[in-house]
Amino acid sequence: MATDEIVNPAIDTTGRRWQLFQFIGPILGVILVIVTIALVTLYTYRTMREGAITLSRNLLRSQQRYITEEVSHYLSPATGISFMASGLLASNDMKVNADNFMALGRSVLRGMPHVDSFYMADDQGHFWMSARREGEYEETTLQQEDGAPYYRHRITDKDGRFISTDRLSAEGYDPRLRPWYKGALRFEDRTPDHRLFWTDPYPYLSTHQFIVTASMAFRLLDGRHVVFAISISLNQLTSFVNSLKVGKSGQAVIVDLSGHVIAGHNMMDIGKPGFDATNVHLDPKTQPVFVKALNVFRVLGDGTGMVRARGENYVTIASAMPLAKRSWVLLLNAPESDFASFTHAVQKQAVYFSIIIVGLALILAMGLIYQGRRVVRLQKDLTAVAEKKKEDNVVLLRITNTEGLLNSEREQPYFSEALAERASARRASIWRLLSDGNRLLCEDMFDRGRDAHGSGMELTRTGHPGLFECLDGGHVIDLPNAEEDQRFQSVQRVFMRMIGSRHLFFLPVMEEHRPVGAIMLEDPYQLGEADRVLMLIASVLAVRFGHVQEEERKLTPQQPGQMPVQSLARQSKPQMRVVEGFLLQPDEKEGDSRPAAGLYPTVPIMVLEFSESYSSNKDTAQAMLELVAELVSKIEAIAKERGLFSAQIAGNRFIFLGSCSQNVDAEGAVCLAEAAIGIREACLMVISRMNTQLMFRIGIDVGPVLIAYFGEKCDIFNLWGEGLTMAEALAHNAPDGGQIQVSERAYQTLQGAFLFRLRGEFFLPNNGISNSYILAGRSETAVAGNA
Repeated sequence: MATDEIVNPAIDTTGRRWQLFQFIGPILGVILVIVTIALVTLYTYRTMREGAITLSRNLLRSQQRYITEEVSHYLSPATGISFMASGLLASNDMKVNADNFMALGRSVLRGMPHVDSFYMADDQGHFWMSARREGEYEETTLQQEDGAPYYRHRITDKDGRFISTDRLSAEGYDPRLRPWYKGALRFEDRTPDHRLFWTDPYPYLSTHQFIVTASMAFRLLDGRHVVFAISISLNQLTSFVNSLKVGKSGQAVIVDLSGHVIAGHNMMDIGKPGFDATNVHLDPKTQPVFVKALNVFRVLGDGTGMVRARGENYVTIASAMPLAKRSWVLLLNAPESDFASFTHAVQKQAVYFSIIIVGLALILAMGLIYQGRRVVRLQKDLTAVAEKKKEDNVVLLRITNTEGLLNSEREQPYFSEALAERASARRASIWRLLSDGNRLLCEDMFDRGRDAHGSGMELTRTGHPGLFECLDGGHVIDLPNAEEDQRFQSVQRVFMRMIGSRHLFFLPVMEEHRPVGAIMLEDPYQLGEADRVLMLIASVLAVRFGHVQEEERKLTPQQPGQMPVQSLARQSKPQMRVVEGFLLQPDEKEGDSRPAAGLYPTVPIMVLEFSESYSSNKDTAQAMLELVAELVSKIEAIAKERGLFSAQIAGNRFIFLGSCSQNVDAEGAVCLAEAAIGIREACLMVISRMNTQLMFRIGIDVGPVLIAYFGEKCDIFNLWGEGLTMAEALAHNAPDGGQIQVSERAYQTLQGAFLFRLRGEFFLPNNGISNSYILAGRSETAVAGNA
């Protein structure tokens, strides 16, 4: 057997046949479309040649009907508004009629640009006018003053609000002598269809308009005569007639029986200085076709005709305008040659349309080919998905091979990093539920944008009841906008607003159907791709956090040798008084028991600093003051309850002293830390209830300060020094709002009674570098021992 006859049965030829059809099928479709269009075009050409003559005869008739309707619509407001005014202005009170007239005028002038003005006059010589005036509206009244007539012009805006007024002499003017007034009285007794009187067109010099006025007379209830008139500009009618295209080079014009031009090419110079619109007639030298067509109309009336001029035949049509002046005639003409080229123009259009259709067919063919290529790309995408799964497997493998994976004492920052990267989240955080079940402690927080870790923040059940409700129920929550959900609104305001995130994914970490922690992802863009990583990390965290809770429960009884925790409130201390910037002032009731002025080397001191606490908006500032007042009240109560030595307000800062003695006072430091936690919880609860940017930070130090008394009576307590400087710097540079940052010295004093997270190195001018810590909350052992 020849080698070219050998067929490999393992080769699948289906794919090759499909790829071949993807290219040949669309090309055959395009060829079929081209053949169909050619046949249709040939048949259309023959049919059009036979109907070209009939179509040309009907063209001018349709154009004439169109122009007649447009002119009728143009002049129709005169009839409708005049009859409406006869009913609207029939009151015996001419002041009411005048007000209604002005309101009617403003309304019509605002909506109909071709209406120029309105007049109203009665048989006693009173006159009113409403017209446009440089983008505003002019209301004119003829009045008498000192026996002399004058015009009172009142200028208003489109809603009738007064702008200005002026007056001009009206000596010699009597509206009863105007043609529109006398003509309306002559037509008063006619039938309703013939009561409207139309004046001859005339120029209105003040507005450069060529207008025609329609008027109607009617009687008031008391028998007095009133004439209402409306003036319509013919300028826009001229523009309309000139814009008409009759054939290729045909023209249209509106004239009266005497040949006086009303609208058309002859009136193009209307409005220019020196142009006399009342003396424009058809010119036999330049417009012989129109002159002959008008002569034919005078003899035969409406109809089409053929006129020869300038050695060429012209098709003409003439018809009377039925609405207004029955002496107006519409004339149209077009060279006979225009219609001969009509078929060729239509044929070109057919060719163009054919090209467009062929182009669309080609686009369709390309689209089909493109769709086939998309299938190939889809296969590549599926391959990419498989690659992503491999990447997931790499992440999962790294997590499972991590040393000390289930050891709760070893920190695992890679967990939050993996969550943030796989979900493309802005920030990922891991929270542990403390054994009391009322607090979530942030074990690790990774900000992907800043590539930074953080920890130590605490969320309480009292401050965030909705969060703990979802945690207890084990509900997985995905909120596109956490601020709109009542359960997580406080979380968004206290925790998420720091970085401006909105989308929140909340996953409870469960061990044997009980919550031990939670995972939060902020603004995740690829949440679906992180499912496997989420589930694995949640399972690992369940084991780690469950073990921590078991250890905390074992340490609940007071252990021998453990540092005792002092009472959180020292009842022996008397109530402090509020004076001169102090919420709590050092006591003076015991005579000389107040601390003497001088250097105190180990004073527990705390600074609470508020940010975004100022607004130049009056309403916002008032709401801010009310919020701060509530916070100050709660802070004062907590300071008294914890038995602090003093609490002083300085601008947007609060300065607290736990105690003031020459020796190390661990009890005062513990009271100060307890007060810091209480103040933090109170502030978070108050702020979470309001949509505000107000945030706070807390810094604690145990260091040296100078104490002095100033004033005439030496009763103003003051302090400064390294301890205060350190506490202020710690508060100002706390990593996130709502956190408590403590110094190395404070940490050494408090480490047995509270939970801490190492923040890192902290630089203080003149003192060098030292560590700072985040105070997360009370130690479970200390709380149990105190209970």
